[in-house]
Amino acid sequence: MTDCDLLIIGASTTGAYLGALAARKGLRVVICDKSPEDKIGSKYDIFHIEAKEFRELGLPRPTSSDPEWAFEFGRNYNASPSDRFAAYAYNPTVGLHMHDYTLLLCREAQKAGAEIRFGSSFKKLVVRDGTVRGAVFVSANGEEEIAASVVADCSGIPAAARSSLPASLGMETFVPGGSDMFYVVLRYVTIKDPADYLAGSSRFWAFYKSWIAPCADPHGAIIGIGACHGYDRAEKIYASMLEHVRLPEHDVVRVERACTPYTRPPYTLVTDGFIACGDAACLTKPLNGEGVTSSMYHARIAAEVVSVAVRRGDCSKESLWQINDLYNRIQGADFSSTRALMTGIVNAATFDEFEFAFSSGIISNELLSGGSSGAGLGLSPAVLASAAAKLVYGAASKKISRSTLAAAGKALSVSSRIKQHYLDFPKTPEGFTEWCAKADLLWDEAGKMD
Repeated sequence: MTDCDLLIIGASTTGAYLGALAARKGLRVVICDKSPEDKIGSKYDIFHIEAKEFRELGLPRPTSSDPEWAFEFGRNYNASPSDRFAAYAYNPTVGLHMHDYTLLLCREAQKAGAEIRFGSSFKKLVVRDGTVRGAVFVSANGEEEIAASVVADCSGIPAAARSSLPASLGMETFVPGGSDMFYVVLRYVTIKDPADYLAGSSRFWAFYKSWIAPCADPHGAIIGIGACHGYDRAEKIYASMLEHVRLPEHDVVRVERACTPYTRPPYTLVTDGFIACGDAACLTKPLNGEGVTSSMYHARIAAEVVSVAVRRGDCSKESLWQINDLYNRIQGADFSSTRALMTGIVNAATFDEFEFAFSSGIISNELLSGGSSGAGLGLSPAVLASAAAKLVYGAASKKISRSTLAAAGKALSVSSRIKQHYLDFPKTPEGFTEWCAKADLLWDEAGKMD
């Protein structure tokens, strides 16, 4: 039996990053992943990291000569349903190959001292005396139990470990699906007319939850569509979009399908001897559904708290609880607030109302620039006041219905209350049950994305 300080289930971008951080703090780290090394991070090809996030997270930044690098772009257009009007934000972003970059992060973790075991599948948690003490894995060499002071579930959407926790440990064990998930269809295409090449920009249609963005081929693009409730629904929305939006003439090279959580995280991300991370904890950005770097901000907090807990010899829920509070203050409260606001407005607004929001400047360059990072809206009072005044004009001129205006007002209200509630997260497990009961009521009021 192997002993370690931190056992990580999943050598994903989150798992490898967390492992590197913890190993650099002197912890004995073991990372297990069911995939062989040559298949790690291969469920889809391209993902994005904002230029500023490399600096903030201390991530290696590939250049055009590296195998991990695919492309870079800066200008992000957000367009109306008819594609006649658009606003933009400038946000330098790097497109990376997921498999290659995951391997790079794995090498960083190994360099820091973490041990990675590829081809090692999670079987079950080891729980003794009300505390997670390790896990059992199956590999070509048979079955092995690995004992650990803390186990981190970085297994992705299935949340293999979190979903198997006993109810007595007090962490939610749900696995997202249906209305709690975006089902994303990605078409990798070549563009026929050079005049239509994207040239370092992307375009997003919020009404359809669809976009066109660069890919590794400078003469190509990725056309994406996402929807709750399944891939068939995503395809129906895509067909509807094509009735109104002229995409560049193109040939489809291949199609990828992938999922991303679009729901709140578990109310607590820790319990005795255990933490949930990444997609296993639904830590995705509410504005675009991406979760790689948002999960890393949480992993950075977790590595610090776990290292202190291990040195103290106390990895109880109480000792790890600070992860919840710090995450909510740095990112969680903003994400929860934005998710509630987006859900209310997107569900209520019609085609014509979305069109008016762009043509009138309710959705403006300033508005998008303020919210481009995905960490809450971060907007100035002047920008918000301008948008509100135009919204009132839209209602007075009957460009926006009373029901939509009421829905927007409700969404703004519940969004604000959710943010404050998460900022008031209890500093210790005492009072958590009461906090959860109020959070349930707020999320019932916010509803689900259609």
